[in-house]
Amino acid sequence: MPRSLRQAIQRVESTVRFNLYGDPQIEGDAKLKREPTTGKYDLLVNDYYLHHVYTSTISAFQPHYVVTMGDMFSNQWVKKDEYYRRIARFKWIAGQADKSGAPIASSRLYMHLAGNHDIGYGDETRSYHINRYTNNFGPLNQEWTIDLDQHSSQSTNGMHRIAIINAMNLDRTREAQFRNTTWEFVLKLAAERALGPEIPLVLFLHVPLSKPDGLCATSPETRHKDGFVKYQDYLSPATSAYLLHCLAPSLVFNGHDHDGCLSMHQIERNLEQPVTLPNSTRTLQKSDDLCRMSLDELDRYQAEIETFARKTLTAVAAAATDMSRLPSSLAMEVTVRSAMGAYGGAAGIFDMAYDRSGTVQPRLSTHGRGFTLASRNKFQYRYREVQFGNHLIIRALLIIDILSAVLVPAVLLLV
Repeated sequence: MPRSLRQAIQRVESTVRFNLYGDPQIEGDAKLKREPTTGKYDLLVNDYYLHHVYTSTISAFQPHYVVTMGDMFSNQWVKKDEYYRRIARFKWIAGQADKSGAPIASSRLYMHLAGNHDIGYGDETRSYHINRYTNNFGPLNQEWTIDLDQHSSQSTNGMHRIAIINAMNLDRTREAQFRNTTWEFVLKLAAERALGPEIPLVLFLHVPLSKPDGLCATSPETRHKDGFVKYQDYLSPATSAYLLHCLAPSLVFNGHDHDGCLSMHQIERNLEQPVTLPNSTRTLQKSDDLCRMSLDELDRYQAEIETFARKTLTAVAAAATDMSRLPSSLAMEVTVRSAMGAYGGAAGIFDMAYDRSGTVQPRLSTHGRGFTLASRNKFQYRYREVQFGNHLIIRALLIIDILSAVLVPAVLLLV
């Protein structure tokens, strides 16, 4: 690795850091009913396991932001009392509260994304899902700005926009108000991006963007009920096209797919031959044509938008690349591996910084599901995945420790 890149990574590590945790999906009363004998033990061990995943990585990496990528709980239909019991458990797991429920003071910000097991897919979302989520975890859609250039308060050179979008109601939703609210946020953000596209956007979603089969562990599947989303592995191609073309994110982070994945989207903003729109004098030839559409038009011309997406978007596995050889429009996508024990207790560590000197050549280097990216506009990004260890090994060690504590003194008494 070149010396200049090593120095850039060191600057990243001392600038702005996000710890990302995928789909903890903590269980509760239903498990106790299914497994009355072992269920209580499983919940206790799992809570302590996840608590260690969160708190050990927070202590080790000292992030500015702690982001849970959705699916805090295992089921969106839990009743009120159980819901609040799980909130108390989750806040202890994440290091936000002690065992008594008292908040733990911290300068870092805890952010959450709404997953399908928090508010349901589009066919399932109800008002009570939305209300209890926002009352306890904050807004479904939000954005803010981070300035990485602390040396100049007058320049936007070090600026980044960060946005969290409610992915569960982007595609067809039974109760239209929830989808309308989400798209009002998206359309407003797209209009603002058109005025200031030079400021990079980091986008957080629960559901990954559309991509071809074989690129990630999970194959694309979407099921509908009465035309509304009942299940989906990826966002629809039309929605994904709008987000990539009109929000133009530099980086996209999501959860949902427990195995995790690293990919990148190459975006061509103009077509030589336009896509015609039925019963309209308009066509789809460039990004702006798509970005000017209303939500009704996005639904009406979904097939044509999918054709436009196939011709303008290329999703590929991320690989080491000289960025000067790629199109200027490129979005890295990271699906954060689940923090659950079956997936090794994973956490994602994402760093970003501004290289004022501009001495590092634009380049992408990959390592497993991690990457280091030096961008054309002097930003340095690094993503790493760390794992605590398989929960079965941890449980076996715990049982050995317990047996040792009981049996060894007993044997000594017999000697």
